[in-house]
Amino acid sequence: MEGYIDIHSHILPGFDDGSRSIEQTMSMAEIAQMEGIRVIIATPHFKLGRIMPSPLEIEKCLNQIQDKLDSQGSQIRLLPGSEIYYSHDIASLLSEKKILTLAFSRYVLVEFSPFVEYRYIKSALQDLLLEGYLPIIAHIERYHNLWKDYEIIQEIVNMGAYVQVNAPSILGDLGKKYKKRCKHLLKDKLVHFIATDSHNPDNRAPILKKCMAYIEKKYDIEYINQIFVENPNKILNDEFI
Repeated sequence: MEGYIDIHSHILPGFDDGSRSIEQTMSMAEIAQMEGIRVIIATPHFKLGRIMPSPLEIEKCLNQIQDKLDSQGSQIRLLPGSEIYYSHDIASLLSEKKILTLAFSRYVLVEFSPFVEYRYIKSALQDLLLEGYLPIIAHIERYHNLWKDYEIIQEIVNMGAYVQVNAPSILGDLGKKYKKRCKHLLKDKLVHFIATDSHNPDNRAPILKKCMAYIEKKYDIEYINQIFVENPNKILNDEFI
């Protein structure tokens, strides 16, 4: 399978702890293409008061990189987005167009502190949903308090939120604990997206093929197709999952 859509990537240079240079960005794009990725939603961090790239800055950089990729015959298509560290002002900033959603859709990629309480996450998701956004929880395997009672993850999904996990976590690259958590989520079909969360071409590269090969051995083809093809395309088309 090729034509993957990577919905979580820090491929744009100079915005956050991701790519540090155009050279690193081009290397990441080359790796992504070899991995079968064809669309990358660039999601630089947005953290109120600390990292606050404007939509204009992101789109300008993205267009410059896309022109460079096109000139080199790359098959990679870049789309703009953000990984948003939640705070109480986020919904209003989104409504004011001061933060980018994923590929101009209603979907927003949102992250929290690893040790945040469940009630805070629930309140945040309700806030976004009430404003008409479709929140995707970035790398849900990291939020320790959600795993004190596994049933609350099902509650989050029932609310209307979506779940993204990182490919390296599934493979155990970040430790057995995260691999076990991802296994539970996949078994119960609570994962909506698998993404690279890539930051550089070296130790956090945009690699998906190894994860895909692992997933194919464990889960049914219909669910795999949903995670890797159907759901990401629904972001691009701004459709409900």
